[in-house]
Amino acid sequence: MNGSQSAFFRQERDFRTTDADIATAIANLARRLALFGGELDLSVLHPAVDRIGVIQRDQPIWADRNHNDRIFALESGFAFAFSLYPDGRRHIGDIFAPGAICNWSSVWGGMLVENVTFKARSRVIVFDRERLSDIVADNRPLREAIERHEMARCHRTQQRCRGLISLPATDRLALALLDIQDELATGGEAEEWIGLPLTLRELGDFTGLTDVHVSRTLKKLQDTGFIEKRGKRLRLNAQPKMRAALDYQQFYLG
Repeated sequence: MNGSQSAFFRQERDFRTTDADIATAIANLARRLALFGGELDLSVLHPAVDRIGVIQRDQPIWADRNHNDRIFALESGFAFAFSLYPDGRRHIGDIFAPGAICNWSSVWGGMLVENVTFKARSRVIVFDRERLSDIVADNRPLREAIERHEMARCHRTQQRCRGLISLPATDRLALALLDIQDELATGGEAEEWIGLPLTLRELGDFTGLTDVHVSRTLKKLQDTGFIEKRGKRLRLNAQPKMRAALDYQQFYLG
């Protein structure tokens, strides 16, 4: 294990390795994949689990420098995939709520290499990549459910990117908020009022806006009644109207 890997794993605590603990940790993954493959027996994944831990502070993993032998899934919390431009700017390409496999594309040789940042207090399931790949390859229902899930993720990303290219700031941020709500709901957090799991800067990196522009645009959405704020939580109002105006499709829950 290199220094970068050691630094990452020092952020974990409360390691759990019993079958009961692993079954509890994988429950969100099973519930999420059930949307695409019916009831699946994910006890077959137990031998692929290397460890489970809690990330104490926001922590990135770098796809091109370490952790190539591990696949990460969220038991709870939030994470996002990102890439860096040569000038240091960051683009957040996708978001992950409980049950999501955060770097699945690397299993099948995805061409886009993305890094992943786990938000503080996220519980992370760490799979051995080779063992996980072998198990999934030999289990057709599981493999097909994961493939359908990842295809839905790809469609949602394409939908958001199309909006980022062509829409004004208010619509771009509305798309991002709908995606966050969709991901949280898919992860089992379907409350009417949601807490934003991303900072203003991260929302900016997600939408191509500055954090100041994000703050102003949130205020505009609030003034128009599209969102309602209560402390650090918000609610998206007039959702059918918003989705229709943006031609927004729910590829997970629709």
